Amino acid sequence: MLVSTGCVHALGPGFHFNDRKSEIRISSTAPGSIHFSIADQLQNTGNRTLHSLDVRLPAGPATGAQNLRLQIEGGQVSPERDSPEDARMMLAPFAPEWKMSDTRKVVTEWDVVPGDARRATMATSPQGFFVADASVFPQWQTPTGPFARGGTTADKELLTVYAPPDFRILAPGKPLKPGRDGAQNARRFVIHPGNDSAPYVIAGRYEVQSVASREGRVEFWMFHPVNPSQAQAAADRLSSSMKTFADYFGGIPKHDPLLRIAESPVELPGEFGADSDPGGLSFPEGAMLDSSAIQQGLAAESNLQLAEYELARTWFGWRVRPRPEAQILMGRGLGLFGLVLAAEARGQDQRRAMVVSLIDRYDQARAVAPDKRLMEPPAGYSRAERVSTGYRGVLFIVALEDQCGYENLRSALRYIVHDRAASDTGYEELRSAAEMTSGKDLAEMFRQWLIQPGIPDDFRARYQK
Repeated sequence: MLVSTGCVHALGPGFHFNDRKSEIRISSTAPGSIHFSIADQLQNTGNRTLHSLDVRLPAGPATGAQNLRLQIEGGQVSPERDSPEDARMMLAPFAPEWKMSDTRKVVTEWDVVPGDARRATMATSPQGFFVADASVFPQWQTPTGPFARGGTTADKELLTVYAPPDFRILAPGKPLKPGRDGAQNARRFVIHPGNDSAPYVIAGRYEVQSVASREGRVEFWMFHPVNPSQAQAAADRLSSSMKTFADYFGGIPKHDPLLRIAESPVELPGEFGADSDPGGLSFPEGAMLDSSAIQQGLAAESNLQLAEYELARTWFGWRVRPRPEAQILMGRGLGLFGLVLAAEARGQDQRRAMVVSLIDRYDQARAVAPDKRLMEPPAGYSRAERVSTGYRGVLFIVALEDQCGYENLRSALRYIVHDRAASDTGYEELRSAAEMTSGKDLAEMFRQWLIQPGIPDDFRARYQK
């Protein structure tokens, strides 16, 4: 007789992330800054005492973070930098030591003074403010060792946003009854990680226009009404593109998501093209566009492509987090690949035309600055180098689809979105998944595209006949 028993005891070090309470407000003492207060409750569920944990925290001028304070069970601690590659990775010491089964309440506070970031993800103005960064909150790291356990996502979360009474608030989760805090309203949202996205906040004196489209309802959060015909045309195009992305990448809730397009309360720098070009940013099931793009017309082709790029980046930036060395390939590259997918949904001739257009944009960008390695962190690259390398990133994804086949690459990316949800990922996972679904050895192709500048002649000839 065979008898099997389940192991109820932990086999390695670890913790369980029970609860998180987050507060975001415009600072009353430092105008123009955003104050964060995050209270986490963790339980030691491992097989040993823990003396410290690694945690990724906002740090330094690169994130605009100031006045970082960390308290464990009410005692002030000084986190120490713990990675030469990642300036945000810190070591949080436990004193006294964290014994098995014990819980620890960790409170992290800091202020953010938004600056002229290359890709603005937080900003404030008299009209409103936003926090649209999947990595802005503390990310607790699983201890090292076999059978270790941990996680960056709490079982449940309460997000509280403090804003003037006339501000509309857009955030994930179930809204609770508003409260008051002096002159501000306190808007609370209960977030369930299994059903809701990572936290974000968009707040301001918005007017909301709801438009019915072929693929569902689209809401426009604007500071001034949008021309109805422009709104309808944009809603039809973007809802169709969003359905295409959902079918290709997967990983969205079973219910039909509500697509939202919001106007930024501050100027957003363009990520491609000239510095003066309007920019955008992504948030789950939505995109934010610069005011100048709205003034040009929502249905303008350049603005529709800008929105499609940001919508595609909700998969590779929010659902899956590209590692620092893969930001260009897995962030910019796959975001631009959304333009190819959206064009293909309108016809194969549209796909080819979009790829040819991206080759032309790459050539123009490379004439300004040479492209770099795709497997290097972009921090040391100039803006022009990030642009040319980003265009090579999307052309590599196109070549990868040509090599593996549409369905095989679709399956590989869906696997990554499902398997790596809320986790860091990079080119290793992309290659592994593509090889698994296609049955091909892609080592040489990855080596050529990721390291060598330029694009292969056969790829260029295939699309520029």
